[in-house]
Amino acid sequence: MTMPSLPPRPSPGLSFRPIEDNDLAGFGSGLDFEGDDFEPFHEDYEPGWGDRFRALAGRLMIRVGWLVLATGLAFGSAGLVAAAEHLPSSGARPELTWAADQTISTRLDAAVRELALLSQDVDALGTQARSTLSSLTQVNALGLKSAWDAGWSDVTSIDAEAADLNKKLACKDWDTTLQVELAKKYSPAMVTRYHKVCTAVASIAPIHGDWQAMVDGSTTAMRVAGDIETHDSVATDALKSAGQGRWADALASIGQASASISDATTIANNLSTVTDVSTLSTWLSRTTEWDAAASRLWQAMIDSKGVVTKQVTAALRAEGTARALLPNNTEVLQVVLYEVAGNLTSDGISIETARGDLAGALADLTGGSVLGG
Repeated sequence: MTMPSLPPRPSPGLSFRPIEDNDLAGFGSGLDFEGDDFEPFHEDYEPGWGDRFRALAGRLMIRVGWLVLATGLAFGSAGLVAAAEHLPSSGARPELTWAADQTISTRLDAAVRELALLSQDVDALGTQARSTLSSLTQVNALGLKSAWDAGWSDVTSIDAEAADLNKKLACKDWDTTLQVELAKKYSPAMVTRYHKVCTAVASIAPIHGDWQAMVDGSTTAMRVAGDIETHDSVATDALKSAGQGRWADALASIGQASASISDATTIANNLSTVTDVSTLSTWLSRTTEWDAAASRLWQAMIDSKGVVTKQVTAALRAEGTARALLPNNTEVLQVVLYEVAGNLTSDGISIETARGDLAGALADLTGGSVLGG
């Protein structure tokens, strides 16, 4: 607004008048001392190569700038989309299962530590299984008793620990339905780990039955060995009595010896239906034949009142033939025991297999650390 007392302002448009109409147009540029500058926008002016280069460079710079801006916007948009969406490949939503995964992970880590302790008991039982086989081949009753007692202590601990884990994790209820239900709550990786823990627990399930079979088998083998040893001991006494002319005492003793062989024969007949005990059966058969031959000889001596008759001579020849068929040492007893306890080897292998399966499962679950996770 112009005040009446002041002179009028010059119009701002004066500075934008065409240069040819400006009062200075006739004087050229203030820096044109020679007066030979060209006006680039004059109708007679032609742009040189420098002007064209600058114009082209300017246009290129503008295009590059737009390209950089567009690229930045594109990457920024992609980042926003990636952050807002989950991967469609697996359908997993880690953010939805994270809290539940943390809870079950703690439980599974504790279960793995319990499995590590259980594994120590399985290792100890494997030692007792080997001790059982060793004591049996040596007919070492005290060694067997010690192995049985220690083994049952290990089995009791294994059963209790496995039952506790099955109760905590419901591993015995594992099936497709349970797996589907778990997948609704936990991530796939956690469900897989859960299953591995349950598989490790299940790997030791046959151990109780295998150990029971080892104890039963070794008990039977020792019973047979005991019968044979009893027979041989009593038969030796019978031979001494016969050598002293006490035929009646010898006959009574051999009757007792035959009872032991009869018990062993019954065992062998039962075992023959499940395993090969041909060596034992042959030994028992020959021993029974000798017992019968010795009994006929001593009865003939009683009947003849010590006089060597045809009957005594025939009985003596039969007893000698039967005696020749008997083993002359106790080495065959080792073979017999191996036959009787033949299944013990497979039971021991089964225990070792369970031991290896559990160790492998622990290595897979922990990578060598009992802490797991």
